[in-house]
Amino acid sequence: MTTLAAIDAGSNAMRLIIGRVGRNGGVEVVQNSREAVRLGKDVFADGRMSRKIMKAATAAFRRFHETIEEWGVEHTVAVGTSALREAENRDDLLDRIHSKTGIEVNVIGGLEEARLVHLAVSRKIDISEGEAVLVDIGGGSVEVTLTSGGVLIESRTLKVGTVRMLQVLNHPQHGFSDFMAQIEEIKRETIDWTTGVLGHHLVGRLVGTGGNVDSIADLTGKRVGRKATSFASSGDLQRIQTQLESLSFKGRQRELRLRPDRADVIYPAVIVVQALMNTVWASNLAIPRVGLKDGVLLELANSLGLASSGPITYL
Repeated sequence: MTTLAAIDAGSNAMRLIIGRVGRNGGVEVVQNSREAVRLGKDVFADGRMSRKIMKAATAAFRRFHETIEEWGVEHTVAVGTSALREAENRDDLLDRIHSKTGIEVNVIGGLEEARLVHLAVSRKIDISEGEAVLVDIGGGSVEVTLTSGGVLIESRTLKVGTVRMLQVLNHPQHGFSDFMAQIEEIKRETIDWTTGVLGHHLVGRLVGTGGNVDSIADLTGKRVGRKATSFASSGDLQRIQTQLESLSFKGRQRELRLRPDRADVIYPAVIVVQALMNTVWASNLAIPRVGLKDGVLLELANSLGLASSGPITYL
């Protein structure tokens, strides 16, 4: 078996995934690690990463590198998304990471990000019938992808990720009205886009990815006495929204057991998902619990001629 690693240096957090590729072309994930480094916090406000953030990011990559060596990883790919695309001083961070760990971070565009997420989703759940809209909710952007018969038709990058939206929501001169104006813009863009591609044919299926969507699955599962679920209904999302609005930041951590870096950004994520569910006329949100890092890992395996259409499984 060949051991591979993928790193997603996202706007809200950094993630490492390590997998082993078997003879059947399937990928068995053996390690999942997450570092709570919010690269987008300063970038989306000032256009640059602070020294504190760059120091934390470098330390996170050093820990990732130690884990990679412990597992005997043979090939590693790391990607950066919205925050690194926009940071004026990103080269300083990328050079620092490379000098400390030997890992090169490839900054990818929104379309490539959407393609890799689509790859991960298609290997986890069946989207081969009819149309579906995939929504990947990140800290810096929301990637909305239209598929038909399992094939990626078109993708759109919306610069309204949860970290950005949280800044608007908490800004003394903006606040809730500007926050909701962004939500309405997401709805308008999605309606115009899907109508332009499909006419007035209703999609009816929404698939969500990203850490916030996985947390929605966890919260939905807790309500029915399970660890998590693979979908959430519009009613589930409304209940979660009501819970979040009734609790303080500390209360969300205490009562809902959310990490500090999830307790704040999950609220705008829930609002975005609800808006998109209404827009595409979906009764449920399918949650495959995969994301960009999984797609990067699968793409790496494919590029090495190791993985065909085998399943992706998790220990």
